[in-house]
Amino acid sequence: MYRQHDRMLEQLFFVGVFAGGLVLALILVASFVSAVGRVLRRVSPEHRRMEPAQVWLNLIPIFNFIWLTVTVERVAESLRNEFRERGMDDPEEPYGRRYGLTVLVLLATGCLFYPAFICYPIAFCYWIAYWRQLNRYAERLRSGAYVPPPVDEGW
Repeated sequence: MYRQHDRMLEQLFFVGVFAGGLVLALILVASFVSAVGRVLRRVSPEHRRMEPAQVWLNLIPIFNFIWLTVTVERVAESLRNEFRERGMDDPEEPYGRRYGLTVLVLLATGCLFYPAFICYPIAFCYWIAYWRQLNRYAERLRSGAYVPPPVDEGW
């Protein structure tokens, strides 16, 4: 009797941990997608390569395998266009492309070639770095956050 009761409590514990982890993962992903949308909203419409609402398409399973790559590329291009227009462009700056594509390569590698327990923690670290980088770009693009340097007249 007690063994069955203990086994049932153990199963309920694991279901609760799994459900809690799933809810936490969904909150993290939704927060990340919201941050990507915020970055795109701060890019002027004529410089955007995608609309901010389109980032939510990344929540669609299977479709997101392709759309994540499209999102990383288009966000980077949008940022480059906006920074170039504002005179803040650095030709060497990848605008998040490196971190974003590294995350995607690590996730795919974990699925196909190497063990996930190696690739996924590294991908998680790169994902956080990508997220932080996008937040820094959003901060730089905030209206009024940038004041161009004075023109050097050669004195």
